[in-house]
Amino acid sequence: MNQSLMKRSLLMFAASSLVVASVTAKVSPEEAAQLGLVGTPLTPIGAIRAGNADGTIPEWTGGITEYPAGFIPGGWYVDPFADDEVLFTITVQNYKQYADKLTVGTQAMFERYPETFQMHVYPTRRSASFPDWYYEGSIYNASHTEWCGDTDPTLAERCVKKETFKPGVWFPIPKTGGEALWNHSFFYWGKSNEATAYGMNVFADGSYADHMKIDRWILPWAMTDDEIPDDDYFKRQGGATICGSQEDVYPPRTAGQMFGGCGGFSSIDFDAYLYIPGQRRVRKAPEIGFYDSPGTGSDGLRTADQRWGWALTGSEEWYELEQPLIKEYYVPYNSYKLAQPGVTWDELARPGHLNPDYKRYELHRVWQIEGRTRPQFRHLSPHRLVYVDEDSWAATNADMYDSQDNIWRVSELYNINFYDYKFTQFWGDAHMDLVNGRYACVNSFYNIGIKDQNGPPLYNAPPDWEYQKPSGLRMRGVR
Repeated sequence: MNQSLMKRSLLMFAASSLVVASVTAKVSPEEAAQLGLVGTPLTPIGAIRAGNADGTIPEWTGGITEYPAGFIPGGWYVDPFADDEVLFTITVQNYKQYADKLTVGTQAMFERYPETFQMHVYPTRRSASFPDWYYEGSIYNASHTEWCGDTDPTLAERCVKKETFKPGVWFPIPKTGGEALWNHSFFYWGKSNEATAYGMNVFADGSYADHMKIDRWILPWAMTDDEIPDDDYFKRQGGATICGSQEDVYPPRTAGQMFGGCGGFSSIDFDAYLYIPGQRRVRKAPEIGFYDSPGTGSDGLRTADQRWGWALTGSEEWYELEQPLIKEYYVPYNSYKLAQPGVTWDELARPGHLNPDYKRYELHRVWQIEGRTRPQFRHLSPHRLVYVDEDSWAATNADMYDSQDNIWRVSELYNINFYDYKFTQFWGDAHMDLVNGRYACVNSFYNIGIKDQNGPPLYNAPPDWEYQKPSGLRMRGVR
């Protein structure tokens, strides 16, 4: 273990020894002093500032802070690292040489698709950057954010005291898997966005069925009180954390269908409502965003809680979560090649996985969060992992196991720094079923739709808040 990882491990051990940790979550002022923008062992959001011992991971120096040449705000994202050359390529012939830095799911992909799956490895670029207010809130939260104090283990890390929190990383020095998974589930990717988004479900032979949706997301947890409407709907469940609405455009059989809803500080159970155009009515839709119910538009190839790799859903914690670990892995990163205009599904869709020539892998430290279902609960995947970038809390990979504890679904998330707004989020993803050879890409890939109708998401103004409410869905629905 290198010196930086050892230092992180010691910090986590000290934190885990606190008797009150499971109730209060906050760390001591001395521990919080490890965080800072410059000159501290940890970055403001809890990443190890230093590079690794052999120099293959560099020091974090602030990420992308200036636009690359040629970028126009509101336009397509210019690749800041377009001149980087491939260091080496990992294939089925040599992947075991790198096994200690490949996730279990990645290794399984080489075994499942030996002729076609490969990884082009590039220099590591610690490109993640955030607004100053986010850094300041994160440092504050380390010694202030508290759980609500429920002693039921399925609820103990499912409710945050809103008055103890400022917009930022919730637990930048996480002591438990629950804190780390909360950080990831509520990582920052703008205060809101509206986007025309495209996805596809790919068959085993590489053919695909695509779909188009309009996404409208709002993150009230990242907002100040005066940015949130004075509406009782958004004050429920301790105050809204994430609100999301989605409108189907095609295929025709679902066109016009919309849902909207919010989760809260005191209960993250997504309170969702669905507008059905053929019936001209809105109904409550508890299945949307509920654990292992089918993810929207995925043809059953993704569960609701596979969004972002693994995101908290529902009112209870179904999993026993292990203490998170910091590991070094080759992961998808700085995936700007996938975000260039003119890319098509025909170029990306391949049997079993996306075209490797469009993917970029780098060596990064990630939080490995692992969980197994508690005895009283049942989930399609009783054992799963998510791998979360230390510099952004955005996931890069996820693995799901079946009921026989065989590796089953493998996810990759293709993140970029949206540097005009300063945050990291995926441009697209792929959730691959190793058994049936199919995979699903969540509606994103904003560059792949009809020319002149596609474009990057809009993050500079929230969409109409009414889309998140049942009354708003009813008014805005069309037959």
